Amino acid sequence: MMKGKAIEKILFHHTFKAYLFTSFLGVLGGLLVAFFSQFPHDDLWGLALFSSMTFGFWMCTCALMALFSSKNYVSGLHVALYVYFMFYVTGIFKRLAVVRLGYNTMAYFYNGFWQELAYGIPAAVGCFGLAFVLWYGRKSKPLSVVLRFLPLVFIIAEAAVLIVKVVTVRQGLLMSIVDTICAFIYARIVLRYAKETNT
Repeated sequence: MMKGKAIEKILFHHTFKAYLFTSFLGVLGGLLVAFFSQFPHDDLWGLALFSSMTFGFWMCTCALMALFSSKNYVSGLHVALYVYFMFYVTGIFKRLAVVRLGYNTMAYFYNGFWQELAYGIPAAVGCFGLAFVLWYGRKSKPLSVVLRFLPLVFIIAEAAVLIVKVVTVRQGLLMSIVDTICAFIYARIVLRYAKETNT
C-alpha cells in the first residue's frame, strides 16, 4: 500500500471552551487591525496594510486553525468565529473613528454594538466553507497534500509581491516581513506534524 503523510495533531475541539478561546483570538485580531489601521499604508513600513489589502497573516492563522481541528465542521466553526469577531471589533472601531473625527455622534457609536453584528457574517460564512474544505488537507491522499500546501503558496506569492513593492516604491515593508515569517511558520508546523500513514 502507498504511504502518505497525514496530520494527526488536534488543537481545536468541538467544545464550548475551545470556541470561546477562538472567539477571544478573533477579538485580539480585531484589536490588532484597529491598532495598525491608525498608521499610514503608503510609507516604507505601511503598517495599515495589516488591516487591509493583505491576507497572508489571516490565511496562515485560519489555515492552521482548520488543519488542526478535530472535524471538518469544527474547523469551519472555529475559523468562522475567529473571522466574525475580528470583523465585529473592526466594525466597532471604524464607528469610533468616525465619531472621533467629528463626523457623527456617540449615539452612532453605541448603536453600532448591535448594528455591527451583521458586518462579519458574509466573511464568516465564506471562511466556514473554505475551512471545511481545507480540513481535508489533514489526510494523506495526494490531493489532500496539495490542498494542505495551497495556503503556503498564497502566502509566499503575496510576500513576493510585497517585496517587489518594497524594492520598487518603498512601501509595505512590515507586511512583507510578516508574510515571510508566516510562510516559514506555516511550512515548519505543517511539515513537523505530518506523519507517515498507510493509505
